[in-house]
Amino acid sequence: MVHRLATVVPLALALGLGLAGPASASAPAKSHDPPRVQQSIEGQAVVSSQLLPRTHFGGDAAYVLGNDTFSARFGGQVLGGRPFDLGDGKMANVLAAFTLDGCGARQVFRHRVRICVGGQGGAMFHRWIGFERPGRKGTPWVAGVLRGDYRYLITERIGVLFGVGVTVPVVGPEFRASSGSRASTQVVFPGPVTGMLTLGASFRVR
Repeated sequence: MVHRLATVVPLALALGLGLAGPASASAPAKSHDPPRVQQSIEGQAVVSSQLLPRTHFGGDAAYVLGNDTFSARFGGQVLGGRPFDLGDGKMANVLAAFTLDGCGARQVFRHRVRICVGGQGGAMFHRWIGFERPGRKGTPWVAGVLRGDYRYLITERIGVLFGVGVTVPVVGPEFRASSGSRASTQVVFPGPVTGMLTLGASFRVR
């Protein structure tokens, strides 16, 4: 009996250690570390068409908080364009808006593709040229935003960005003024969709 126990117990211990060994070795493979939160700064040049009769140019800066899959983008944008004809005079405009986006991305090695959906709000400031009684100096601006971009990492922290996007104005400028003949100008609203091209860089803070 003692001889049988002396044989069975070592076998049982060896079997138990053999089962425990693979389980303990495979445990780290099954555990997943939480995604690391990253912070980055983005700066881009912007070309916008169909906002008004003239193409507008400007810049976009943003602070991004999240990880390689999901992130929130807090940005600001300033755009301006050459004056365009309006009635008997001309009109020049500058758009200043804040943007908040929710983004989903796919990162493969140094390449990342990202889609962002959000909105922006701000104001469009007007400069009336050649009008006897100019209209108001600014109007509110609210729009929905859909954008996509591609980033290539040059280093672990610095990347090059190229993107496209559209905005759908909800609240836009309304232009009314009187010329020398006291005739009211036409009313101009932004187009139903505004296109954007962006080119810039990103810098990861941490």
